[in-house]
Amino acid sequence: MNMGLALEVAANYIQQAMSIVFLYLFFDKPNGKAKRFIPLLSAALLLLAVTIYGTVNALTFYHLYYLITAVITILYTTLFLKGKLYLRIIIPIAVSNISIAYLSVNVMSSFGTLPFAGFVTLPVSFRYPVLFVADIIYAAFLFVIYRFGKGEINMRNKSDILAFIVIPLITCTVGLTALMLLKSVDFDGTVQVYVTVIALSTAVMVMIFWYLMIRSGKESQIKTDLMLSKQREELYKSSVLSTNKQIEKISVINHDMKSSMMSVSSLISQGEYEKAKAVCDSVGEALSKAYTPVHTDNPTLNAIMNVELEKAKSNGVNCSYEIADTLTNMRDTDIISLIANLCDNAIEYLSQIPQEQRQMSLSISSYKSYCKIVCKNAITSSVLAENPDLNTTKSDKTLHGKGMEILCAVAKKYGGELLVNEDESLMTVSVIILAQND
Repeated sequence: MNMGLALEVAANYIQQAMSIVFLYLFFDKPNGKAKRFIPLLSAALLLLAVTIYGTVNALTFYHLYYLITAVITILYTTLFLKGKLYLRIIIPIAVSNISIAYLSVNVMSSFGTLPFAGFVTLPVSFRYPVLFVADIIYAAFLFVIYRFGKGEINMRNKSDILAFIVIPLITCTVGLTALMLLKSVDFDGTVQVYVTVIALSTAVMVMIFWYLMIRSGKESQIKTDLMLSKQREELYKSSVLSTNKQIEKISVINHDMKSSMMSVSSLISQGEYEKAKAVCDSVGEALSKAYTPVHTDNPTLNAIMNVELEKAKSNGVNCSYEIADTLTNMRDTDIISLIANLCDNAIEYLSQIPQEQRQMSLSISSYKSYCKIVCKNAITSSVLAENPDLNTTKSDKTLHGKGMEILCAVAKKYGGELLVNEDESLMTVSVIILAQND
């Protein structure tokens, strides 16, 4: 194999290699190194063999070549990777290099003197820079799709759209323009240096920007995890204190119950039934005032609900609740984060308004395949107008102010969304999630 042919094989294979590595990273993998790497290596070698054969026999421009490579990648994802079957079939086709890299080449051929077929098949000097730019565009495309699939890009977040959609498109435009400019001046040495510096500088700036964005995201996640850890610690302390208070109340009631039961027995024996009934009513009223715990088939939900109800009571907040679904499909830590942040946000606001207006409610319901958790609280003025990002009013903003971010993360984790709306006197925060998380 001569140098020219080897270069052709490399140019044709690099996109196939990027594609198979992307699929390996994108989907879940089986346990065990052998089960992971042997199929990956086999698929990569099989694609290499097909590429060498296609290059030697000048078949890489024909649809049969791309059909064979598509079949190999689909067989690899469906047989050796994990995930939803339809995605393991659609994703390999959707990220096929024939649809992305060839589109780039087609755009460049439209502005150049070399036809599309020449870019793809002829080993001319200008073809290799074109393929290099096409490979860069393809790699950027795979990177954006990977982060989007892993939930690391939020299309509702303006900074994410700017970082991973707008800036890559601008960079690609700069690269294509630089390539066309070089061609227009017949690769003049001086112009080539200037244009190359501009294009490479733009690419490096994007890489640095991406790195800073990813690092910032990781730091934010660390802070969120730290806050969740402290939140669970506070929940444990609150739960212990709440339990001790209830034990003390129950001990007092137990003592009073003994005296009351003796009084009831004595009154009944004397025929004083009305007085006996009155004593029973007073005992029942004392019991209801002392403690009415939430009791469902989910112990974690019981614990966090009872802690939040006690917290609302201690802040003078009248809190009502209705539980028609016990969130058994959710992890315990996610239930704690969800209920605690919903209630804490409402209680924090209500504790700052007049006592008579401190009203809130929490409902958990399900409909078909969705579960809806809704927290409503009274407001004295528009919260969204005064604080559209719903930032915390607490002085420690390092570990606070993450409530809405955590709610968004939990909703997203279970395939749902967070909704916030308000009217003149009521604010409603709703978290909608899939009832069954795959």
